[in-house]
Amino acid sequence: MFDSVSELKRLRVVIVDNEAIGRLGMTAVLSSDPRLEVVGVYDHDESLRPERSWTGVDVAVVDAADDQLPGDQFPGVAVVLAIREQSPPGSVSIVVITGHFFDDALRRRMREAKADYFYHRSALAEPERLIAAVLSPPVAQNLVPPEAGIDELDRLGIKPATAVNAAVAWARRHSQHGGIVPPGSGRRKADGVRRDFNRVAQLEPRNHDGTPPNRHQEIPSHPQIQRFLEWATKVKHH
Repeated sequence: MFDSVSELKRLRVVIVDNEAIGRLGMTAVLSSDPRLEVVGVYDHDESLRPERSWTGVDVAVVDAADDQLPGDQFPGVAVVLAIREQSPPGSVSIVVITGHFFDDALRRRMREAKADYFYHRSALAEPERLIAAVLSPPVAQNLVPPEAGIDELDRLGIKPATAVNAAVAWARRHSQHGGIVPPGSGRRKADGVRRDFNRVAQLEPRNHDGTPPNRHQEIPSHPQIQRFLEWATKVKHH
């Protein structure tokens, strides 16, 4: 038996949230529990700096979205990916919080990134619930849920093998003038870019209305790719 709380190993927690009020509030709540030690508080950009280390961190609480961003509005995905890349398997438990709990793109991307737990921000509005989520989340209830809009996924050409995060990363590296195919590109160059993209993304070709094409088509059209990227990177306000 431990004689005092100080003899317990406190969980070391990092908070990542783009809103200062969110960072301050979560820091105050989590620091109030003697079983927890907040060792880092960052916005998304700060958490991704090259010098940032996740060594010794037990739990990362990551806000998922920022609808003010001009590009990918789910910056929390990059944070989760960075944690997984830079820390040993299973060493950091990642708790994602978001006001966009029902966004299928966010669910898919966080599951691909291997986030552990996924909460609607309102579910953690009470201090005791936030503390409980960090200390001992009920696993079965708070894993990243599956996408609900199966018909929409099909219209976009998304299948189980589709790599959404890898596709977004590829498009961000290669995009020009609002799209991955520069205006004025010749047919051969445009086809090559779309083929290269789909080697990563693995989308099934779809017509402009989301139905399968009536003749064989190996690669998605540029409009289909743009629709997919809009879905994957933009917050939907339900």
